[in-house]
This record gives sequence, C-alpha cells and structure tokens, in this order.
Amino acid sequence: MRFPILELNQHFNSIEILPGIFSVFGDFGVGKTTFALQTAINSAKLGQEVIFVYTKPNVPSVKIQLLNKNSNKILDKILFIQTTRFSELYKIIFNFEFLFLNFLKENKKKFNIIIIDSITNLYRLELNMEKKERNYNLNYQLNHMLANLTFLNDTYGIEIMVVNEVSRKTHGDQITEVESGGKVMEFWTDKKLKISKTKKLNERKLSFAIISENYDLEFFSNLRENGFE
Repeated sequence: MRFPILELNQHFNSIEILPGIFSVFGDFGVGKTTFALQTAINSAKLGQEVIFVYTKPNVPSVKIQLLNKNSNKILDKILFIQTTRFSELYKIIFNFEFLFLNFLKENKKKFNIIIIDSITNLYRLELNMEKKERNYNLNYQLNHMLANLTFLNDTYGIEIMVVNEVSRKTHGDQITEVESGGKVMEFWTDKKLKISKTKKLNERKLSFAIISENYDLEFFSNLRENGFE
C-alpha cells in the first residue's frame, strides 16, 4: 500500500511490518475515507489492483475526482463495491476468494489490496441492547469476516486495510476512546492508525501503533480539499 503521508510510508519501509490487517480508525469527520481513497489511488498509480468496499449510502464521487485529477485510467485499477447492509457485507467478504481467483484466471493478474470503509458502521447500526442473541450473531459474523480477511492476507499476500469508527468507554470519571468492535477488533488487528483532530482546523494527529511489538509513533499532517499532505 502507498499511503498519502510521506512519514507513514517511510516508517512502513524502515521497519519489518508483520502480516495481518491494518486498521485505520477515528471519530466522524477526521478524514478516514479521504485517507483510504488516497491510499487506493496512490497504490493504483503504482500499478496495484485494488478492491474498495464502501458501506455508506452515497459514494463520494466528488471526493474521488478531487483526489484523482490526473487520469481516469487510474480508477480502472480500483474495483468499487458498495453495500448498505451488514448481511451483504458479510457475503461480499466471503466471495472475495472466488472473485480473486476468477480475476486471476481472466486477467492473468491478481488483486493486491482490499480496503473496506467501514468494517463496523453497519454492524453498529444493527446492534440492539435488548436483543442479546442478535448481538451474539453479529459478533460472530464480524469475527468470521475478519478471520476470512486474515486468511486472504496469509494465503494470497493481499494487503488488507479496514476503516473503523471510535467507541467511548467510561471508567469511573474518565472517558476513553477505543476502536469500535471491541475485543473482536483487538484480536484480529495488530497494526493500527488513529486519526484525530487537533486545535488547528485542518491539522490531524496520526497515532500509529503495532500492538504486539509495543511500537508507537505520533506525527501530524494537514487535511485539505485535495486530501492529506
């Protein structure tokens, strides 16, 4: 993957990044979709084939055009898939292997990257505190989806990025921000990037961590109309 932020690319290239799912998360409006789209476009410019799954009602076509002003041929390397139902997202993820093998057979080349924006927003919409059995099934499906994405990463070397939201937990008088999806996301995602707003209007703080390695890094970037810079 080729990220839109030079410093993040430099650190990815300078350390041994373990395989697995890369999670990008943050609050509403911090630029998660912009970051994901820029990563897809930058990677496509390097000749990589990308699957981009979008799980919100309106595809950000204007944003896509702003981020990719040079050539529509770049977008030919990105397969956009949209769904607004969690059950459909579940089926899409379990059809990825078939899609991957069929694409390889017909085009003699493989998909390199899968980006899902977002992995949990549809899951959260269906959670209901009064329906414990339904919530149990949703957690099972989320766990199953992440397990399948890990399998694709391990078996075929496909890089996986999932975009996620923030949940807030209260411990006494303190409120902490954690990645949505709870222990399921903690188990399956070891590489994480949290994007946060700062006191400066366009500035974003990026907190990168590899949990198993006890490695963390913070840096800043500006978010403009044409993306991160």
